[in-house]
Amino acid sequence: MAVDANKYFRGLRSYLNTNAYEITKRDNGRIVLEEKIFLAGGAERKQKVRLEFSGEVIALKLDRKNQRGNTDPLFHFLEDDAKPWSKRCDFVIFQLYRNKLSVYCIEFKSSTLPDSLVDQLASTESWCKAVQSIISLYTNEKKRLHLRKFVFSCMDEPSRFVDGEGYIKRDHSVRHYHYDDLNGMKLEELDNQCPVLVG
Repeated sequence: MAVDANKYFRGLRSYLNTNAYEITKRDNGRIVLEEKIFLAGGAERKQKVRLEFSGEVIALKLDRKNQRGNTDPLFHFLEDDAKPWSKRCDFVIFQLYRNKLSVYCIEFKSSTLPDSLVDQLASTESWCKAVQSIISLYTNEKKRLHLRKFVFSCMDEPSRFVDGEGYIKRDHSVRHYHYDDLNGMKLEELDNQCPVLVG
């Protein structure tokens, strides 16, 4: 049964394990996405991106580390070691805005885009489809999701990996942004003309 976006969003907030994964940190009303990135020469730094948003959001950090320093399986009933469903991107944000549900899958990288990037984002797309299917099977609630995939990096010259319009050459559904270009942007202003319709 199709439900309106507001009802489905309320359901997501209730059904998702937000205690383990939700990002609640805000800076003047902006979402704060924070992830460690590895720079050339083995150095590492904490990268932060702050995004304003309209409407309401549920922001999840899918690769959050547990007390042992590992990531927990996204599907606890499935063996996780070296399986395709063990991959994930850094962040998934569900946004309710203008009676529409948008999903943003975001991966942080440093100065290169490894081959595994496309697999990480594709796997997260599959995770979103699985969550939607589980909700539909158990509650009979359905809503189309507009899913967009992004990678943020500090590459000064990304043309080896990125086409002239900002899309990853290996997968035209993934849009690239430099961290510096995100200052002052709103979540819904992230441009990706190749959304995946889920459901």
